[in-house]
Amino acid sequence: MPTVKIHARPAWTDACPVAAGTTYRLTASGRWWDWFVPCGPDGYSTKLLAPLAHRRRAPGEAWFCLMGAIDRDEPAAFRIGAQRTWTAPRSGMLACFANDLPGMYWNNRGSITLSIAPVEKEAS
Repeated sequence: MPTVKIHARPAWTDACPVAAGTTYRLTASGRWWDWFVPCGPDGYSTKLLAPLAHRRRAPGEAWFCLMGAIDRDEPAAFRIGAQRTWTAPRSGMLACFANDLPGMYWNNRGSITLSIAPVEKEAS
């Protein structure tokens, strides 16, 4: 089971290769900061940033929510948050990021620890 640190400042962090059709349990913990705002992998919401929400990399998700995508395919990014069971639609490299405004990663700090484990198929 790979465990990877996803840092808040890089636009992407490669986590591990995934295989098409395999189901994974993704579990994240830790704390990172968006400028001075601390939060965990589920991110945070604030009315102060509401006018900019549509410009986040994943507009429908919370600020600083842990996100993932295969091979850095940003339009296909999906929410990971603190925990998710996910089936890879294709093989490739799972890459992750904190959901922030493009170009605003310079004031981010901290990291989230992400554990990736294939889910064992039950025998029939």
